[in-house]
Amino acid sequence: MNLRLILIVLLCLTQTSVTHVKPGEDKLQWEHEAARLASILKTLPSDFDKTTFLRVYTGQLISIGLLDDQTKQFYQSMDFDSFSLSAFYARLKKDNLPAECGITTYVYIKLLQAFGFKAYQYSFGFKDKPYQRFIHSITLVEINFHGAKRLIIQDPYLNLTYRNKEREPIDFFEFLSLIKQKRYGDIIMDSASLATFLVAPDLSLYDSHLNDSCKKLMHQAFREDNGSFKTKIVIARDYVTLMQSPCDPFEQGFVSALHEHGYEEPFIYAYALRASDLVGNADHPQVQRQIDSIIR
Repeated sequence: MNLRLILIVLLCLTQTSVTHVKPGEDKLQWEHEAARLASILKTLPSDFDKTTFLRVYTGQLISIGLLDDQTKQFYQSMDFDSFSLSAFYARLKKDNLPAECGITTYVYIKLLQAFGFKAYQYSFGFKDKPYQRFIHSITLVEINFHGAKRLIIQDPYLNLTYRNKEREPIDFFEFLSLIKQKRYGDIIMDSASLATFLVAPDLSLYDSHLNDSCKKLMHQAFREDNGSFKTKIVIARDYVTLMQSPCDPFEQGFVSALHEHGYEEPFIYAYALRASDLVGNADHPQVQRQIDSIIR
């Protein structure tokens, strides 16, 4: 079992503590960064390339880990409308602040909107006890592809998108229709790997989530040569690390939850089980109705 596979964070959960940035400093930091990003986006040839660049940027910016109580309260205090990209960016740069999948999509959607894209958060999974852990949030973004609009999946937390059999970015409504028809082979996952941080100021917080073997690997990964411990390590953000780790086989658990709810289907079927209403662009109720007409 290598370091790439020891990740034991629960999907969509994180850990660190929250500190503050001086008033005005956050806005200035974000204005400089937004100008830098805009100059890069101008060099990219298509909407798909631009939204993929911003997806990777978001994944590299945001760390992962387990939540402490203070950070949980911080995240729970905000919703999409009150979420400030400039304020949150300053915290990310100052603290290497991790984020769960919902907050990660907030950052990505606000980035997309800042550069002229329509985007929405779509959450799927289970809301009933004891399955609430099995919910995941993704971003849907509207792009122009060969002269036509498509609403595509861009997942900054798992760092992936999906394509059709022609290797084109698949429209989300087609994606859902294929799932409902159980034509899973017509959907191709496009998943890449990037480097992010696993933050763990207190390794004991992880003990209840690990077996002895994984606990040992965790301590080895964070131990310095002098016997002290790091507070963060570099780790891969990708589908295998976050969904198929032997220390936390989240995909397998999600599939078991599907089966226990009467769905004898692979993980991808869970995308058709929406867990909450869309948030994001102002026309989200209209897009929600179109989604519901397919999955109901």
